[in-house]
Amino acid sequence: MRLDEFQKDLSKRIGKRVTNIFNRDGEPVQELIDLYQPSPAGFAGQLILVDGSRHSWELWQEAEEMWNFQSTRIS
Repeated sequence: MRLDEFQKDLSKRIGKRVTNIFNRDGEPVQELIDLYQPSPAGFAGQLILVDGSRHSWELWQEAEEMWNFQSTRIS
């Protein structure tokens, strides 16, 4: 999956268009691997929505079948 495809997936999950994706430290992401976290297996970072709000988020796999998503507004 490319980063732009992942951005569209996050937009669908959160219900608003994601305009930017950052790693957990708030640095811009160049590749999807920049968001990978080994435990729990998945991805995490920060994102900015079309309305300008910033969120921290996590997307992790459970039981090798289901993906869980969580997002919290941070500004």
